[in-house]
Amino acid sequence: MIGAPHDHRVLAVVAAAVLVALAGTRLGAQERSLPAVGERVRIVAPAVGPRALTGDLMAVRGDTLFVRGDQAVTAVAVPLSRVEWIEVRRRRSRVAGLGRGLLIGIPVGAASGYLLGAAAEGGAGECSEDCGLLKAVGTAAGLVTGTVLGAVIGVTTPGGHWVQGHRPDRGVALSIGIKL
Repeated sequence: MIGAPHDHRVLAVVAAAVLVALAGTRLGAQERSLPAVGERVRIVAPAVGPRALTGDLMAVRGDTLFVRGDQAVTAVAVPLSRVEWIEVRRRRSRVAGLGRGLLIGIPVGAASGYLLGAAAEGGAGECSEDCGLLKAVGTAAGLVTGTVLGAVIGVTTPGGHWVQGHRPDRGVALSIGIKL
């Protein structure tokens, strides 16, 4: 069945889904990267321990971030000068969610439809001249179902992604005191 006319349409749909997902990723990368109060952040700093602290940014006072971790009741003070890196959770656009939904829904739908068709068809000795027909119908039905469900789920729940946030400068400071 490889090389049939409908195979080219399937490849075109998959290629379009990949392009939509890539376009959404590039658009997302152009967003601002500085965290605002209330956003989800992931911080690595010696003040928070060896693992990254993931939580909500509660306040920014001077050169200190106050982050309430997922399991914490109170906020942890993290000096900006001690932050090694910070990431901010950004919401995906609906277009990026659509692309992601199609990238997952199309292959899962087609594969499950094929497997259901193969299971319904039985073994090689059980089919007559229409051998392979249920696999093709199952694949087509699964492809349509996966495309529709992937698109709906992707647009309604686009999810989010982590973006590299503002990284404090790691320069050298020089201080000179002169007495007159």
